[in-house]
Amino acid sequence: MKSVKRLSRYTSILLSVLLMLSAMSPGITALAQEKANAAPTVLNYEDDSIKAELKAAEGGALPTGAALQVKALNKDSQDEAEKALYAETEAGLNAKAAGQGTAVNGFIAYSVQLQDKDGKNVTPEKGSFTLKITYKNPDAPEAYQKSQSTEKGVTLYQKTEGKDEQNNTIYTMEPTQEDSAQITADENGKVQSVESKLTTLEPVAVTWESVPEPTVGSEVENTQGSENTVLDESQSIMLAQTASKAVNNQVHFSFKIEKFNQWKDKDQYFSNWVVNIVDTDGTPISVDTINQNSIDLDITNNTPSITVPKIVNCLTVDGYTFKKAEVKDYSDFKNPKNKDGKTREFDNLILWNSDSEAYQYQYVSKSDKFGRDIINRYDNIYTGSAVVTFVYEKTDEQLESVGTVDSASKGVEIQMFDYNKPISLGGSYQRTGRITQGLLKKELETNNSNESIPVMANDKANDNSIMKDAFSTSSNYYQGLANNLFLLENYNKDKTFYYSSFENYAYWKEGKKAENISENDKNTPHNFTVYKQIGTPIDTNNKSSFFYLRGNFMPYNQIDADKPAVLSKNLFDENGRSLVDQSRYNETLYKTQKSNAPGVITKTDDDYYGNDYYFGMVVSASFAQLENGMYNGEPMVYEFNGDDDMWVFIDGVLVLDLGGIHDAQSGSIDFSTGIVKWTDIDKQDKQDKGSSTTIKEQFKNTKKGNDMTKADWNGETFADYTGHEIKVFYMERGAGASNCKMSFNLPVVPKDSVTVAKEVVNINEGSYSDVNFNFKLYVEDENAKEGDDNTITKDNITYKLKTNQPYELQEGSNTISQLKTGTDDGIFTLHHGQRAFFNEISEKGTRYIVQEVDVEQDYYDDFWVNGKAKDEEGYDIAEQTDGSYIVQTKPLTIGTNSIVKMQNNCSSQNHHDLNITKKMSEGQTSDETFKVQVTIGGKLFNGKYKIDTRDANDSWTNVEEKKCTDGVIDIKTGQTIKISNIAADTTFSVREITPDSNRFENPQYTIATESYSDVTINENGVSGNVIYKNNPQITITNTLKSGSLKITKTITEDSKVDYMDGDPIFTFKITGPNNIEGQEPQVFYRTLRLSKDVGKTASITIDNLPIGEYTVEELNTMRYTCTSSNPQTGTVEQNNTEETKDTPPVEFTFTNKLTNEDYFSHTDVVENSFKIGEDGTVTVEQHKVPEGQVPDGTTPVQPSNE
Repeated sequence: MKSVKRLSRYTSILLSVLLMLSAMSPGITALAQEKANAAPTVLNYEDDSIKAELKAAEGGALPTGAALQVKALNKDSQDEAEKALYAETEAGLNAKAAGQGTAVNGFIAYSVQLQDKDGKNVTPEKGSFTLKITYKNPDAPEAYQKSQSTEKGVTLYQKTEGKDEQNNTIYTMEPTQEDSAQITADENGKVQSVESKLTTLEPVAVTWESVPEPTVGSEVENTQGSENTVLDESQSIMLAQTASKAVNNQVHFSFKIEKFNQWKDKDQYFSNWVVNIVDTDGTPISVDTINQNSIDLDITNNTPSITVPKIVNCLTVDGYTFKKAEVKDYSDFKNPKNKDGKTREFDNLILWNSDSEAYQYQYVSKSDKFGRDIINRYDNIYTGSAVVTFVYEKTDEQLESVGTVDSASKGVEIQMFDYNKPISLGGSYQRTGRITQGLLKKELETNNSNESIPVMANDKANDNSIMKDAFSTSSNYYQGLANNLFLLENYNKDKTFYYSSFENYAYWKEGKKAENISENDKNTPHNFTVYKQIGTPIDTNNKSSFFYLRGNFMPYNQIDADKPAVLSKNLFDENGRSLVDQSRYNETLYKTQKSNAPGVITKTDDDYYGNDYYFGMVVSASFAQLENGMYNGEPMVYEFNGDDDMWVFIDGVLVLDLGGIHDAQSGSIDFSTGIVKWTDIDKQDKQDKGSSTTIKEQFKNTKKGNDMTKADWNGETFADYTGHEIKVFYMERGAGASNCKMSFNLPVVPKDSVTVAKEVVNINEGSYSDVNFNFKLYVEDENAKEGDDNTITKDNITYKLKTNQPYELQEGSNTISQLKTGTDDGIFTLHHGQRAFFNEISEKGTRYIVQEVDVEQDYYDDFWVNGKAKDEEGYDIAEQTDGSYIVQTKPLTIGTNSIVKMQNNCSSQNHHDLNITKKMSEGQTSDETFKVQVTIGGKLFNGKYKIDTRDANDSWTNVEEKKCTDGVIDIKTGQTIKISNIAADTTFSVREITPDSNRFENPQYTIATESYSDVTINENGVSGNVIYKNNPQITITNTLKSGSLKITKTITEDSKVDYMDGDPIFTFKITGPNNIEGQEPQVFYRTLRLSKDVGKTASITIDNLPIGEYTVEELNTMRYTCTSSNPQTGTVEQNNTEETKDTPPVEFTFTNKLTNEDYFSHTDVVENSFKIGEDGTVTVEQHKVPEGQVPDGTTPVQPSNE
């Protein structure tokens, strides 16, 4: 009983405890959960390389549920964000090192992030943390371990946010606080652990740094009264080791201020501005690579300032190009007491002092003064604590020259002038950038040196005082002859002389004083070096100065591969339009390097420092005006674009005037049309005030123009095969941008050469006469005597015949062959349109005479030499013993009269017609178009002709002229082609371009009149020479190949034909020939009537059918059914020649069976034929088809359309 009670009591107690625990359990659970959710204060991370620990500061915590990620950044990561972060970190470290004068030997950068369970970034923006990284395999960069620097160590940097002067957010790499960073490393820099306090978890970088060792011999310039140069702290440490020695990557600048005399000892204050030279990685560049480590510069501006490009232009860092100028740890410009640790780029340096401001260097970026370095003075020692950094980029780029043509050997002469002062001609620069025309007289004048040079229009003293030296080879400005300016690629393509400063920089040589140039130097052409690259004289990024933001022409200034422009890029074309869509947009421009020529500006702070701005150039050449002003199939054109003055004289007459100091303007002369045009763009309103005229118009009212005759002109341009001289005077005198683009595809001739051209003036333009014209050339010879064999004496000068003399036979744009004059008689032979080119015949200025000999005066009734009639003064014509004549020129001068054109005019009796008639063989007709190929004078005919059905001897006055361009003329049967105005002895050939040999026999040729019995006639046509006073009449006859077909009709024997119901009538449809490409087959019908007398079989034969494949189809009848194959196909073969007459006709056989006896048919078949009477009346005749055949003599044998 007691046991039961005891058990009951225990049970009650247990139940009470359980009830109590049950009541308490929510609190216990909440406490446990709260402890599980508490924010951590420490997080850890581990991978194969490191262990990392992140602690929150006392009283702080890290995000609940976060995991620590410490990842080494990889510059080659596939993650673009990681790659960008690495690059940003690397750039920040290098920039920091450059500002400190240290070198980064290596670094490891880490991103530090806290992530939740889903991988989401939950890193707090700010806080107070301690980060410790422990390395499992301690190591250090090889460069660091090998460094001999006594100043090196390991620093922990962190990405730090800041603001620039515009309040923009910027990021730099800054060292963590020294008192809170602990780095454990051995003597080789192998790091075991890094620990530091942080306020953000931005990326960190363990960085190995060293200070470069000083180089003995790089001495700091000892300034006036200064024993030492005080630098920043790191530099002072190095100087302590090597007294008075400069850091090996530094250049010290000393500035001399010429103005501001009230500044006491101003030159000493600005005597030590230190530039650290580093590469883009922040690595110092050894002084061995820098051309000098101490530079003096003069400042002459009213505001004593100098741009960074001008400073950089004083430096040469071999193998590097300048990228940017940076400064750090400067005083804020607005609040000088505040030091600014941010690195900033600057593009201008101002040296300044005032009553309220100490001597200082001021830094400017895009006109914004953002900082200054104030110069302190301690016991007469001026501390230039101004230390800046110039960043250079390693480059392997070399200047690349391009191929150029030896233009001097081709006949293009270039004279170069260099002026030591501006040449004042008027036409000063206007804000509009427009040209000034009318500065010069219309014609060149001869000076005392026998040179043709321009003359000022307002030359009141009549002594040409301004221009007499500007373009005279006897003046002190003359530098000598130049060559190889024009690009070889263009010349090889189409014989065009082309150069453009917008595409290629051209350097000639440095200008010299006249006394330093020998006569040999002047007379021996010096070659241009033309580069693939382009250059500019001014380094600027001001787009309003667009003329500097493109290639310029500065032939007396070199460019350097290590000296590209700092600011200028290739942004604009020759017309000032953006190149943004072009391949060379934003291309590097190379800054012109200093010239030591007389008159060049030497002030280093001047925009024009070192640029040889005042120069002139004369380009001249003799050339031939070819037929219709065409050369190599293109119009002969001279084109120019540039500035400043550019005048083009042709034969001493001003034809194109782009005078004045102006922006780049364009002009051109088209010798095929005579049109001269130019631009005159106003850069303010963008309007082109340019205009146009013609060559002929420009010659009006000039002495030269008044001496010219109608024969000298072809419309508004020069007559064919005339000789001319082009002379281009170019001058740069604006001392700003200088542009030059020149192109001309003229057939030039050397000035020591003679060219003799032949032309017959009144023949068919396409009748390239191959008549032989004979010539002789006599050249002045001081050793020849009057009366000697093969000599001519005129005006007491004896000329000797050139025998066995080499020459080029030229025609159009081509050289046909290399020949020599006759060994005994000196004769050379030309055809109409040909030229004999004698190169290096004698010295320039030597006189010569040309004779045309063996001239038939019956054939030619007028003669001209260079447009002058034979009876004018100085020209001779004499009869020879055989009745022929000699036409002789007056004495001409080599170099002045380089081209001689001998012209003949055909007499009226020497004009002949070539007539070509097309016929078909008797009984045949054809409406096809045939093609005839004609050559005249040995060339495919390219001229005017007429074509008509009238007889050749009828009047053709009202027949329209047509133009043939390729020697091929279309003709139909019954037509005649008439080609007029062909000179006697001209060769001709006529052949028909063979028609389809499957259908036509070879054409037959005949020629009328017995006079042409000696012509050649064969399967290739007819050819011969035009006989004086006889017109060749050629007939071409074609014969169609023809054959026969036979149709046989049979009614089966078992067919009971009841002739009372009518004769069986059968009609056949004949189609063909079917195999002629491009021609629809003809369709015609034939009918067979099988009467009782004929029986059950009958045939019909059809003759004179064009050969080929035919189809014969029997048409359905009411009573009979065709039991044989229907339709049928066969080939008609030729049988209309003696050789083929036994060829049988192709046969078609059809069999029919009577199947409908109940039907009957009408027994008469009628065919109609049409006849046209002589009066034009049309009559129709009906012919009943006889039994078994077609009507005799009435049914057409030629097929007709269905």
